Amino acid sequence: MKILLGKSSINIVVSIFYKRLRFHRRQALGLWNPTELERTVFPFLRCQMNNLEPAKRDNDKEVVVEKDESNMATSAAMDGVAAAALRSVLHRVNQAAECSGRGSQTIRVVAVSKTKPVSLISQVYDAGHRCFGENYVQEIVEKAPQLPEDIEWHFIGNLQSNKVKMLLTGVPNLAMVESVDDEKIANQLNRFVGSMGRKPLKVLVQVNTSGEESKSGVEPSECVELAKHVSLGCPNLEFCGLMTIGMLDYTSTPENFKTLANCRSEVCKALGIAEEQCELSMGMSGDFELAIEMGSTNVRIGSTIFGPREYPKKQS
Repeated sequence: MKILLGKSSINIVVSIFYKRLRFHRRQALGLWNPTELERTVFPFLRCQMNNLEPAKRDNDKEVVVEKDESNMATSAAMDGVAAAALRSVLHRVNQAAECSGRGSQTIRVVAVSKTKPVSLISQVYDAGHRCFGENYVQEIVEKAPQLPEDIEWHFIGNLQSNKVKMLLTGVPNLAMVESVDDEKIANQLNRFVGSMGRKPLKVLVQVNTSGEESKSGVEPSECVELAKHVSLGCPNLEFCGLMTIGMLDYTSTPENFKTLANCRSEVCKALGIAEEQCELSMGMSGDFELAIEMGSTNVRIGSTIFGPREYPKKQS
């Protein structure tokens, strides 16, 4: 495969930049100012131009870069489509981290396998990934026993109190619950974890930053109290940070992420901990690069790795 690079490269990079940062939306939301141009655009352009190596950049001539298409095709065929998609996501995470002045090792990628079969999860596991997420208790308790024990499972969906015991007993290698949104759920988790004698369970407090009634999560004004309850009142839980879900159309996503970052500052001040000790779980398939640029340490990627969700058709 041949890629032509030359005069048009700058236009391509600028196009990528505006698509990724959704600059016009940031300006409309009041998140952009003239000094940000120098602070964000130029470093990003330099970063993207560096990614064009080893081709020699020339203002007047087009440079042809040869790619070993046969090796790429062979690799994709061997590892499968999902594994190839995972590699692409990890590369994009690395680029987003680099362009925001962070190391990719500070960002966790949770491969969300909702509605996907065990065989497809195994494909991604065999490619070297170990962190997976599920939205529904029934799914995770069915899949976990069929997969290797060294998987770190994250539960990221709405958790009902009557499903807490099923989740904890059915998934011994549950690493984190990202969706604690009230004291009742926190207390239930704390009680069952203690009765099982397992090590403290890592949890995130889910914050509803968009104000949508359809979204779970505590109100931003109440997140400090819930974080304090988990951290100080639930000895069998380990408070690790905050989680949010952006709006579906991404119009207000930057503002949602900014709200969560502000919540972290308030929580850390109340608990007397450094912000580096409080994770931010924000960003999914459509906005994870923007989320990383705005401080996310945990991104939840589903359809970009596994393909569109496959829900059973309702019988009429």
